Amino acid sequence: MQNKRSLTLIEFLIIICIILVLGGTFGTYLNITLKVARETALINELSNIRMSIEHCRIINGKLPENLPALIKKGFTLRNPDGIIFSNRFLNSFKVDKNGYLLDPFMNRYYYDVRDGKVRAQTKGYESW
Repeated sequence: MQNKRSLTLIEFLIIICIILVLGGTFGTYLNITLKVARETALINELSNIRMSIEHCRIINGKLPENLPALIKKGFTLRNPDGIIFSNRFLNSFKVDKNGYLLDPFMNRYYYDVRDGKVRAQTKGYESW
């Protein structure tokens, strides 16, 4: 009688099934987590862009002509102590090859220059 222990075909198939079930569960959880993270990032980015548009309107007296202008153009202010502060209206955003801002789902933001409204173009998030 042999004392060697080896896996039978049925044991091997059971192990593969367990691995596939665990992988599927992990994949589903990961997908849900990534969607929630992107939605949170979208909320934060829209808030930052809207504040930058308003900041630009207050400093320049008019709305920016497009969203890339918020990244390219800067401003300089002098506070009452005489310290000069210089910065851009908007920093650190993902942009496409034409310089347009991209949302976390990698779609362009829509900007209406007439009223200064900005929104996502990603399906399902247009009204945010």
